[in-house]
Amino acid sequence: MPPCNPNPSELSVGEITVEHEAVVKSNGALLEPTVPKDVGPEVQVERPYPWNLVSDRTHYAVGTIVLVTIFFPALLLIVLSTAGGYLMYFGLYKYNPPLRFVLDKARSAQQWFFKQVGDAILLDPRDSSYLPWMTWSLISLPPLFYWVYTRYTEFGFELSTFLIYHFLRLGPRYRFFAHHETLLHKEGHAVSAGLFRNVFNMKGRRPLPKLARRLFFDHINGGLIGPFYGSMPFHYATAHNKIHHRWHNDTGDVHTNMDVDRTIPSSFILWIPRFVAYWTGITPVVLFWKRKEYRLLKDLMCGMAYYYILSFLVLYNTDILFYWAYWLYPLLEAASFLGGIAYIWHAFSEESDPSNQYINSVTILRGHDNIWNEDFHVVHHHEPKVHWTNMPDSFLENKSKYIECRATVFADCEQGVFFTWMFGCKWDGMVNHFVDLQYVFSNGEKNSDKLLNMKEVADYERKLRKGKEIEVDRDMKAFHAEVKELLLRRLRYHYMGERKEEWKGYNETMNEGLRDFDKMPEKQS
Repeated sequence: MPPCNPNPSELSVGEITVEHEAVVKSNGALLEPTVPKDVGPEVQVERPYPWNLVSDRTHYAVGTIVLVTIFFPALLLIVLSTAGGYLMYFGLYKYNPPLRFVLDKARSAQQWFFKQVGDAILLDPRDSSYLPWMTWSLISLPPLFYWVYTRYTEFGFELSTFLIYHFLRLGPRYRFFAHHETLLHKEGHAVSAGLFRNVFNMKGRRPLPKLARRLFFDHINGGLIGPFYGSMPFHYATAHNKIHHRWHNDTGDVHTNMDVDRTIPSSFILWIPRFVAYWTGITPVVLFWKRKEYRLLKDLMCGMAYYYILSFLVLYNTDILFYWAYWLYPLLEAASFLGGIAYIWHAFSEESDPSNQYINSVTILRGHDNIWNEDFHVVHHHEPKVHWTNMPDSFLENKSKYIECRATVFADCEQGVFFTWMFGCKWDGMVNHFVDLQYVFSNGEKNSDKLLNMKEVADYERKLRKGKEIEVDRDMKAFHAEVKELLLRRLRYHYMGERKEEWKGYNETMNEGLRDFDKMPEKQS
């Protein structure tokens, strides 16, 4: 794992040049000053290219349309999925000992079965837990979609059918949606060898032939399951790997949020059109064409053609209401929800070291929704080829680098809770879950060993300094205020305004941090 400030001689794959007077060609996105209509000519407002070609007012308008379009159905489904999930958990499991016993036995049998299947067909048997989720989606979603089609043709739009379909598609507490999107991510990163082994090669675990993978096996999640969730094949393998994993949310990234103040909730409305344009393939296609990366351009356009041809067929054989309710809605839902997660994962930036990925990427310890260790997002960016089962070990092995940077680490939370903190401006709640790896307890113990969040640190200090509660409370209040200022500073810092000299220095730093996914170490264990 590279240090906090990567060595440019080891990691740079190109150079990005910024000119403020005109747009110039480069290996990444450009920055160009624009003068908004409501700002005097003496003020130059800079946003990453191409977002500087359109006014903020237009971005706000598009973002508002996207979010308003899905707001009411999304709110209904969030309530239904969350309430349904907890009712099922408490009624069928936690407070139902006989059924809990049966479900535990069934789960053990399922895990054993798919472990045998995974050992037989997967390139890495450790990925056997992918199979039940993929199997469920493959056998449930096509007939479910046909069911709503037949209901719609006979009875028209029914709110009950709409809610039942999307509840079964999303799952209790969005479990099916969350696992699918994570599988889509894993599938995209497995593009070099795929997930499945060649069962006809008895000499060892060998990948399937490349043609078979490119035509089918690399796109089971993206091509067969994905359209029901608003995703397309080839997108992660191209746009995610070759844009997001090169610029890591810096301004070369087509869905960067580094030019907005993340403490302002409305910044998300301004930003969400970027993620929609990324998710639908529009901006990645433009960037690949601009960079003359025609192989990536061709692959992505194949995936887009597949998805948009399916979209046309759905619309052609139904009508606009069915298309919106059962095809367009999942696309906007995925773009908004995943956009919100991406916005959170990379919400922090340190002014003194803006390309520091230990700060720019969030790590969540003991996460409540840590699906296949996606919460170790720093590990994912620095060592994308480390297997997901080894991500916690990678974090521990490289903990000294996190300590040195006072990395952005939280504990005992999840992305949904982060939404409420970020967009409800509940900063004290966020601070309570921060893990300060540099904190040393009054008895000399180090929090880098204990990994306690701020609330737990305060509770432990009260035990250590029993009888000095007033002093402890005063110290913890000051500590809380200092961490709150740190996090808000990292959330507020954004690259925008008249600071041209800062821009030049920033782009030098960005070039140092530029890393190509294909050039990462081949560490698999």
